[in-house]
Amino acid sequence: MPECPIQLLGRDILCKLQAQITFLPGGHARLDLPESGSSARQHSPASQCIQPAKIAVIMPRGEEWRTAPTPLVDPDPHTLLLGVPGVWAEENPPGLAVNIPPVYVDLKPGAVPVALRQYHIPQKAKQNIQTHLQRLKDHGILKFCVSPWNTPLLPVLKEGTQEYRPVQDLRAVNEATVTLHPVVPNPYNLLALIPGNTKYYTVLDLKDAFFCIRLAPASQPLFAFQWEDSTTGARHQMTWTRLPQGFKNSPTIFGCALSQDLLSFNAQPDKVVLLQYVDDLLLASPTEKDCLSATKALLHLLCLAGYRVSKRKAQICKQTVKYLGFQLTGTKRALGAERKEAVCRIPQPKTRRQVREFLGAAGFCRLWIPNFADIAKPLHQATKGGEHDPFLWEEEQTAAFLKLKTLLMEAPALGLPDHSKPFQLYVHEHNQTATGVLIQSFGSWLRPVAYLSKQLDSVACGLPPCLKAVAATAMLIAEADKLTLGQVLHVKVPHAVKALLDVKGSYWFSNSRMTKYQAMMCENPRVHLDLIATLNPATLLPDCEEDPNHECLQVMEEVFSSRPDLKDVPLDKYDLQLFTDGSSYMHDGKKVSGYAVVSAEEIIEANPLPGHTSAQLAEITALSRALELSEGKRVNIYTDSKYAFMTVHAHGALYKERGLLTSSGQQIKYAAEIAALLEAVWKPSAVSIMHCRGHQKGHDEIPKGNRRADQAAKAAAKPLLTTDQAKVLLCKQEAQPPMPNYEFYMNWRKFEPGGEFIEIMLHKWHNDYELLELNHDYIQWLFPTRSQGRNLYSTPLTPQETCLMIDTSEVQQRLRRVYKMMLKFFGVKLMGEYGEEDTKVTEVERAENFASRFENLTTNSHNNLGITRILLSLGELGAE
Repeated sequence: MPECPIQLLGRDILCKLQAQITFLPGGHARLDLPESGSSARQHSPASQCIQPAKIAVIMPRGEEWRTAPTPLVDPDPHTLLLGVPGVWAEENPPGLAVNIPPVYVDLKPGAVPVALRQYHIPQKAKQNIQTHLQRLKDHGILKFCVSPWNTPLLPVLKEGTQEYRPVQDLRAVNEATVTLHPVVPNPYNLLALIPGNTKYYTVLDLKDAFFCIRLAPASQPLFAFQWEDSTTGARHQMTWTRLPQGFKNSPTIFGCALSQDLLSFNAQPDKVVLLQYVDDLLLASPTEKDCLSATKALLHLLCLAGYRVSKRKAQICKQTVKYLGFQLTGTKRALGAERKEAVCRIPQPKTRRQVREFLGAAGFCRLWIPNFADIAKPLHQATKGGEHDPFLWEEEQTAAFLKLKTLLMEAPALGLPDHSKPFQLYVHEHNQTATGVLIQSFGSWLRPVAYLSKQLDSVACGLPPCLKAVAATAMLIAEADKLTLGQVLHVKVPHAVKALLDVKGSYWFSNSRMTKYQAMMCENPRVHLDLIATLNPATLLPDCEEDPNHECLQVMEEVFSSRPDLKDVPLDKYDLQLFTDGSSYMHDGKKVSGYAVVSAEEIIEANPLPGHTSAQLAEITALSRALELSEGKRVNIYTDSKYAFMTVHAHGALYKERGLLTSSGQQIKYAAEIAALLEAVWKPSAVSIMHCRGHQKGHDEIPKGNRRADQAAKAAAKPLLTTDQAKVLLCKQEAQPPMPNYEFYMNWRKFEPGGEFIEIMLHKWHNDYELLELNHDYIQWLFPTRSQGRNLYSTPLTPQETCLMIDTSEVQQRLRRVYKMMLKFFGVKLMGEYGEEDTKVTEVERAENFASRFENLTTNSHNNLGITRILLSLGELGAE
């Protein structure tokens, strides 16, 4: 090196001279030259008369950690860790997990090899990468191969240096391979496992962790890449013999392998806790002695298992450590300065993708930012739109972007969850966002554990304010459970959550949502709901201990009911009691609709509606007419339509307030009819509208009234023909082919061969199971279909015959009696067999003789064919 300003003695000349260099304390160095025959000369940097000796030392890259300006491991009691020299990555070759078998990678069905060309790599980067690849090849982590698979390498500049490292683009391989279920823990939930009495921590980072896991030879060709020698220009393929970085399943595979090896670690929950996040290990202990002892045991275990630990990154038995980007001190956790700076250095986004990247980085810190979801809402709106739509970034987005950065830099330290103490959760709903703070007592004051915030779903956004608070409370309880791990939780909310669920929940929530909320908040013994005053939006804590400033139930009754005095329980004194129903069904290939308003004694009104009318609209029309017919009177009205009931009791006033628009700004269905209903509800002097179940059994007044309204609505939609009308119609169709099935059901002819009239069969054969079992000719006559049966004397149904049988009430009544006779033969019976029966309903349930008849059905399997024919015939003859 002629340009070097000082004289250099290389290794070769020093070897020839048999020179010996000794470094002494205080910066002194001594050079011994045996051939000179003279005594050694000592050089001191502090000497004024002797020129100090300058010695250039070339050290391996793995030894650079020794030049660190500050000691990496405290020299006092921690020096005993030097007793595990084989575990440190800087002093040993790469590790190999000896207990883990080689990993096989499964391809998706139909996957074919993918060969992508190598990108151009600059010469400077190529030299760095070749050195890195050669080192891996020397250790057996890479090998030469010939493979139909090929994915490119990308040069990535190592931060803070001028060196490049290779990163393989394995997206094509990731697309072709089966995805394993990820078992990597959530960092927030993981840190919640740290005991509340922790004072000392040890953090270990495994070096080149994925390279410790062997890759099965059959799977190695999948990860091949092309490399061109920077000196000779020769091209060849190389592949990995160990688990590669960039493969989608590598974190999951390695995490499971390491956790399997760590099972033998003797962790004592009262003394030391071991946490694992992929290749980052954390030991937490209340005493330095226990922490040091556990650290040594863990290092021995890792060494025997074949893993390597980075000595440069090791944090041994410290009271403050950095782990997963968090700073842990005792029972507090704070965001690391590096993480804050990384987020704050992100420039203002110019594309939707950049907005999403910023939200992802900032969202990782959301537990430290109060009202994060509400503040970030404008940024989420900026991500909407297609790829070619214009990107909208206005002052609102800029303000949110800057505010998140400011709050991030001001983020406080949060307490670690102490699961020996109860938790308190303060909940607030604002701007369709659930916000809250999870706190615990710490000494004589309250310390925040996490700031929680989440956007309400689209259904909850359409609820009244008090019920939005119910949804927000349930949402944040679910989020808090990830940190409380099932401990007692006192929920403080300025709304009567339990009363709202009990009284108004069924009006607004679906059955599944109602069940979920009740199980989470009302039936959960560890969740206690407390009603408090309004929360301060800045602190999410109550301003004072005063009573709430409103009554939730009173607000719901006055604001969100169609009229303030509307009841959902019967009036004690009333002038009318009405039942309403609407019907819409297919008849002869056409949709027919109708409605009816009836009392216990008579049909008040029943009319058809246009064919396109839906069942919901028919129910709304029926309820509106009942209210109009009750003008100036006190009335109780029963409806089996939950849609109509909810419209008048809950949603109607909200629709009217919004101008008959949904929460998304779209016009609601049946806007004109709902507006008419909201006007009609004011016509009675007093009104109570109740919901009842449809198609109920029993002789009580309400089930009978509901069945009568249902029958009247169906009759109004398409009245059935009488017997005389059917005969007249049959006479007018003399030119039509004969209708033996219709004639048999009209009791005008016997079934063949050698059969009986249908009325005789219904009287004589009703309970004669043996006769029904042995005779096989009647079934095709009792239940005709459009296809020919095994009885050649029976004939298939014709379209004209089918229509006539459906429209004739006498035929329909006999069909039901025949159906009941056969059901009893099979051990079942019709539901709703009391009072006035609905000839269209064919729902069944087990009868008293089910056990014996089921045994007969099992023995005589040919009856299964009869059941199939019965169901097919009922469908063709208009049964519902």
